[in-house]
Amino acid sequence: MSVSEGVVEEWLESFGRVWRERDAKAAAAIFTADAHYRNSPFLDEPFVGQDEIEGFWENAVADVSDVDFRYGTPVIDRDRVGVEWWTILRSRGEQYTLAGNFLLTFSGEKVSDLRESFVKEEGALQPHPGWGL
Repeated sequence: MSVSEGVVEEWLESFGRVWRERDAKAAAAIFTADAHYRNSPFLDEPFVGQDEIEGFWENAVADVSDVDFRYGTPVIDRDRVGVEWWTILRSRGEQYTLAGNFLLTFSGEKVSDLRESFVKEEGALQPHPGWGL
């Protein structure tokens, strides 16, 4: 099975909207009921299922505002997608830049597995030339 570019772009747009609107329930809804969500390669166990993903997001966005979420050109291989992302936001009043990568596995229009790694720096930093290609 292969996921379309349109489905991937729509999912990424939804992910950005979840962050901007701080909507943990909507975050859970873009994942399958039994999805695995690993927001760090160092987690012993992923968040599993929509309830755990919603709980993770409630904490993750509690003190976040002014989110600018961007993503690069997705690389699609059947149901798996790799994509860079870049986010500038405020957390507890301070501005930060987060730059990372997703490895996503799609099941239909939802993600069944998310693996993420990112770095966080103080301030509003812009992507380097060639980022996201």
